[in-house]
Amino acid sequence: MATLRRQSLISGLALCIYSATATADDASAAFVTRLFTNVCIPNVGKSENVRAWAMEKKLAEVTAPSALDVFVGVGAGGAAWAVPTSFGSFALSIRGKTQACAVWARAADPVEVEANFRKILEGVARPGLVVKVVKDDNESGPTGLIHTLTYSVSIAGNEERGNLYTLLTAEKTGGAFQATLQAAKYANGH
Repeated sequence: MATLRRQSLISGLALCIYSATATADDASAAFVTRLFTNVCIPNVGKSENVRAWAMEKKLAEVTAPSALDVFVGVGAGGAAWAVPTSFGSFALSIRGKTQACAVWARAADPVEVEANFRKILEGVARPGLVVKVVKDDNESGPTGLIHTLTYSVSIAGNEERGNLYTLLTAEKTGGAFQATLQAAKYANGH
């Protein structure tokens, strides 16, 4: 039953893909959202599948220490890949400490990325699933306001474990990234 509910969760998130990006004005915002829905959502907690996807697409692995500090962070077992496009600079990564799947856009309209993200997460709400905002913060940074928005999605009655979906956006370009979307498993609050 739990497997069926998890499949329902993934299917529900995937169904929101089209509506989240159908009216996109910013190609970078639409692309980073599609990358998130195509790679991270179906592979949350399955870093080996993310690696296999990157290898299948023949993505170049990121090796520069400064880039790895941003895309992978601390912890072992992380990796990052450049995702080439003609219209922007993107990356895919597995975070070291959390093993979260993350997608990154150097420049993307933060308002549009957030609207896409909210549509996906709020669109999955249905009986039997608990979808809630666990963090919605703004803080000042070198690229203006940094917005963090995190949702948890869990099966009703089993809220101590589930998935966390996190969005970070920067108000202005100029940093290592302007938008990242991440998906990770959690259990007992970690």
